Amino acid sequence: MTTVAALAVRPIERDDLAAVADMIALLAEHVRPGFKPGADVESLARYGPTGLGLFEALIAMRADSPVGLCLYTYAFSGWRGRPGVFVEDLYVAPAERGSGLGRALLAAVFAREAPRGCCFLKLQVDKANAGAHAFYDRLGFTPEAHDDTLLIEGDRLRAMIGDA
Repeated sequence: MTTVAALAVRPIERDDLAAVADMIALLAEHVRPGFKPGADVESLARYGPTGLGLFEALIAMRADSPVGLCLYTYAFSGWRGRPGVFVEDLYVAPAERGSGLGRALLAAVFAREAPRGCCFLKLQVDKANAGAHAFYDRLGFTPEAHDDTLLIEGDRLRAMIGDA
């Protein structure tokens, strides 16, 4: 019998910053091979929730190993008159892809931020990242007119988070 270690999704802490920087680098390598992101432990500490609070992040851990990340900021929509979440980086380890972890991370972000009035999730996807486009399409995200930004809100957002 194989036992799968329990998954824990929680806000990042200072001790997670090296793992966060590593996952951002892995995401960059996946999307644009050879690209080196500027995020490192120092910048994450300075600007993130353990510093100036300019972004938030949730980390997914399985058996004390990081397997996923959702780094996000806030957005305010004058059209909606409400705040939302802008997902900057969503990373799922290759072994976890297809397991529902990406959806679980997005749902956890929304569950955390909905009490603050957030009513939408917004993000951008590299045009060449066909897998990500298919993933977000399956969740119900729709492209906004004239750019690469994708958005999910309302009934589709509620359907996407379901019982997560």
